[in-house]
Amino acid sequence: MSGPAGLIRSCSGFRRDLHHKFLLGGGAARAIRIDRTGRAAGYAYLSAEGQIGPLAIAPDADAKAVVTTALGCALESRPSQVSMIVPGRADVVMRAVLALGFRIEEPYVLMATQPFGNWCNYLPRTPGFM
Repeated sequence: MSGPAGLIRSCSGFRRDLHHKFLLGGGAARAIRIDRTGRAAGYAYLSAEGQIGPLAIAPDADAKAVVTTALGCALESRPSQVSMIVPGRADVVMRAVLALGFRIEEPYVLMATQPFGNWCNYLPRTPGFM
C-alpha cells in the first residue's frame, strides 16, 4: 500500500480519492506520512486551524505513537486549539488523547445495517467523511 489513499482504504474499507483531492486541492490541509522502522505507520491530514483528520493507522503500528506524532505536527502551526474525531472503537487512541487533556465536546453515534471499516485505525475528519 502506498500513499494515504492505500492506507486509509485498508482501514476504512473505502477508497477516499475525492476526499484526498478535496483536502489537498484547496490548501485546507496538508498530508503527513508517519513512518516507523522505514514503513508507513500512518497518515494524517492537518489544517492550520488545528483540525486533525482523516488519520489512518496501519494495523500493525503503535496507534498511540502515530497519534502523538500527528498531534506534535499539528501543534507546529500554533493553532488556538487542536481537534479530532475519535471513534469509540479506537480505545487506544481515546485513552491517549484523554490523558493529554482532550475532552469530548460532540458525541456522535454511527448506525449501519452492515459492519464496515476498521474504526480502531481510522479517524475521520468529519462525520460526513464516514
